[in-house]
Amino acid sequence: MSLNFRNLNTCWIHKNNNPIDGNLLFVKKVFQYLQNGESVWLESDRRIFKHEILKGKKNYPSLFFRSGGTSGKKKWVEHNENSIGSSIESISITLNADDISSWCCLPVYHVGGMMQVFRAIYSGGKILFNDYRNLLEELPLNLIKNQWVSLVPTQLHTLLGSANGCHNLRSFRGIFVGGAALSEKIALKCQDQNIPVYPTYGMSETAGMISLLNTEAFHNGMRGVGKVLPHAQIARESSSKIISVKSDSMCLNLVDNNQWLQTPDYGHQDHDGNWFISGRLDRFIITGGEKVDPLIIETILNLFESIDECLVIGEDDEKWGQRVVAYITPTDIHLEDLKQFAREKLEPRLVPKEWKMVNCLPLNKMGKPTI
Repeated sequence: MSLNFRNLNTCWIHKNNNPIDGNLLFVKKVFQYLQNGESVWLESDRRIFKHEILKGKKNYPSLFFRSGGTSGKKKWVEHNENSIGSSIESISITLNADDISSWCCLPVYHVGGMMQVFRAIYSGGKILFNDYRNLLEELPLNLIKNQWVSLVPTQLHTLLGSANGCHNLRSFRGIFVGGAALSEKIALKCQDQNIPVYPTYGMSETAGMISLLNTEAFHNGMRGVGKVLPHAQIARESSSKIISVKSDSMCLNLVDNNQWLQTPDYGHQDHDGNWFISGRLDRFIITGGEKVDPLIIETILNLFESIDECLVIGEDDEKWGQRVVAYITPTDIHLEDLKQFAREKLEPRLVPKEWKMVNCLPLNKMGKPTI
């Protein structure tokens, strides 16, 4: 089956959807414009920025998504039925799935949410829009069984802290996890609870995931984001370790056909072809003239037994340029013990100069820092 923006029916709507759910109404409105041959720009908070017919453009209508949240340089990325269709076909082949029905709890104005709808349409599946926090409740099995769900690590962490959450997670066909690094603490909890996790790597520019680690490998102790999907390629610059990507699902407006897109990510590939994303260059902190990778600090701090989650960022400082600041949950951690742990495990330049104990990390719905 091919994807056709001009012929988007409503067979993908799960019968248990609330007919006035905001995400459902938003998607139906977007599809109405696409069927009319209009391109659509999607803004945050389920708003349509604009819609218009792009006269003289070959590959229209198009969908435009916002991208670039952590770099601070937001831009529009353009996709059409060909780029989105290439991604979905590759994922369907890799999963060998009859249908890709989803419990959709990511924002539909983002690629991560909207692609779940397109996967259902392409594969003959259904979409049930919901809040991920509803998975903390006792739910009928038929609402979850044989469905997929996409989560960011902070959502997964919340659900793992609940018996109902763990039970519901185990009932899904699979759980795609992306948007940020999966900590070893969360990974081990997923293994212990037999959660069918599939770590992924992708971006708005590639219409979502371009690599996938299958859950069998994950439960055998493999980490990282798995092997590249059939429609994509990943390469690494040898000295800087910066990752570039190329894909049949590449957005139409940022790179020319068959060209590589350099990402802000860095990482490596093992001898079996599995990829590991080590961090993002645009998160680096420059403090006292030295470059600091916050992921290194986060990885060490997460080893402190009573920490649930942490986020390390750089904040402006007159003396240091930027100072290293750590956001920590939960709020009742014994801070002096944590500071002593940090001094013992980290180089002096990596020890946070400020500690902020919070109820939840300052992250958006896609798991990206908001500060």
